[in-house]
Amino acid sequence: MPKYKNFTPTLVEGFLEKMFGKIASAAGQKVAKEMGKKDPKFGSKMSRVADLIKDIENDMKGMSKSQKDKYARDLWKKAGVK
Repeated sequence: MPKYKNFTPTLVEGFLEKMFGKIASAAGQKVAKEMGKKDPKFGSKMSRVADLIKDIENDMKGMSKSQKDKYARDLWKKAGVK
């Protein structure tokens, strides 16, 4: 498998934003629930992801733009993406 050199935080952020954005939507939750019935291990992980998304959104409410940027940088740093 080739190793791509354009693996940047922007690329990762775009992918994660789309993936988690779909999970946060009602349609995404429905799909995750159906997949969870077929694979309970996957379902439990997806429910944790959905809970984390809600928690992060609640943390970011009321923050200024600079605080949101710092919070996002800290999250990426914890995830190991620079």
